[in-house]
Amino acid sequence: MKNLLLCLLCVVAVSAVFAQDNQAFVYNEHGKRDPFAPLVSPNGSLISYDSNIAVSDMSLEGVVIDPQGKNLAIINGKIVKSGDLVGLYTVESIANDHVNLMNGKEHLTVKLKKGEV
Repeated sequence: MKNLLLCLLCVVAVSAVFAQDNQAFVYNEHGKRDPFAPLVSPNGSLISYDSNIAVSDMSLEGVVIDPQGKNLAIINGKIVKSGDLVGLYTVESIANDHVNLMNGKEHLTVKLKKGEV
């Protein structure tokens, strides 16, 4: 009888907890990316969630020039191509020693720093 009463009490307590918890779940990222957010946009470009990256924090670390014009660049450790986002900026073009970025009407050139370790 005691076990039955204890089980009934547990069922009532659990159902009360679930009845109160009918609010929508809100993901707390704790400074990390939401694992359910898409990584690629519908047009095929990579989505960057680093919207708070400052211009002074951008570092062009490498460039790969492709004969067919599909150039790649490494900015802050991420591989990007034309059309990809770096923070709030879109990669406009990639050249041998620099990358042109654009945010609306604002244009920015990030140069490759040669000889830096």
